Amino acid sequence: MIKDVILASGSPRRRELLAKAGVKFQVFQVKADETLSEEETADVGRASEILAERKAAAAVQAILAQPYVGQATIIGADTMVALDGKIYGKPRSAEAAQATLRALSGQTHQVVTGVSVWRLLYAAPDDVKMGRRNFHVVSNVTFKDLSDEEIAAYVRTGESRDKAGAYGIQGEGAKLVASYEGDYDNIVGLPVTALLELFPDLLED
Repeated sequence: MIKDVILASGSPRRRELLAKAGVKFQVFQVKADETLSEEETADVGRASEILAERKAAAAVQAILAQPYVGQATIIGADTMVALDGKIYGKPRSAEAAQATLRALSGQTHQVVTGVSVWRLLYAAPDDVKMGRRNFHVVSNVTFKDLSDEEIAAYVRTGESRDKAGAYGIQGEGAKLVASYEGDYDNIVGLPVTALLELFPDLLED
């Protein structure tokens, strides 16, 4: 039985999704290198898995640096927005957010969340067993044709700041969306259904 479930993310949206699904977990926020080479970004799904794995691995490393004996599942995740193969990350300014939303206006883009799940069995410093599995889920989102005024008004809400693709579908960003296909939770930031299908024991007490 899994003793500890650890979410290696500071995202409040991922915390909410996991809690809503009934998973009992702890948050272990870590910093990981989020730079990617041109070769790595050529495949958005693979790129999202790479960053998810780095986040989970950083949490595992930090956990093993502390006195820890037991079993744990560590979950890392990273969400990317892509249009025609170009990745749109978190905007660094209001101007960047507006530019991203103009690019997405009237278009169908992909929201890709990579997930890396590590299983850790720690009996002693010289007796550690680990395994991991990575996967990603893709959803399609179609934006309305947005005017510059609508884009500027949305950016002024401040919601763009920490969002891949400069919007959050679960908030005011829903007004930008004409339709979507696929897992809604994946668009928000964590494909919980796929996660629990692969790891149903996460729901065990």
